[in-house]
Amino acid sequence: MILGILILSFAFIFFAIVFYLLVRPMISGAIYAPTGDNNVEIIKKLAEAKPGERIVDLGSGNGKIVIAFAKDGMESHGYEINPLLVWFSRRKIKKLGLQERAFIHGESFWKADLGEFDVVTVFTLPHIMRALVPKIKKELRLGARVVANAYGFQGVEPIKKEDQVFLYESSSFGA
Repeated sequence: MILGILILSFAFIFFAIVFYLLVRPMISGAIYAPTGDNNVEIIKKLAEAKPGERIVDLGSGNGKIVIAFAKDGMESHGYEINPLLVWFSRRKIKKLGLQERAFIHGESFWKADLGEFDVVTVFTLPHIMRALVPKIKKELRLGARVVANAYGFQGVEPIKKEDQVFLYESSSFGA
């Protein structure tokens, strides 16, 4: 009887932790889907990031894009709300020795000031992309670029498109 209660208690605690760490972030944001290696290369190509520029990946997932730009010498930031993905990304950044250039922020990208960045990358769902437009209009400085993976911004004309990767400039979003 006591053993059964202990097993049920541990099972409840385990599922509560799994829910808190995995399911809750997915409910409040987009689900995690990794960016393919080919798309990472297209994102880097379209972004045309130069030394000294700062890059941010909104919903950075496993940190692949943050790491790719950091390897090229850029200061690269990622915003991710899933604590397991934050931990995984930070661990990989440390293992690769990129702590001086790659940074993962364990919080929502809605709190980020996009005006600090020259390039914004994003791979999220269409309804979040629509909600992101006012933030981009308000915060991006002139000449900043936005690279969207898989889903473009509805009603905003991209400057370039390759496969399912879209490039926009801050002026694309209007004033």
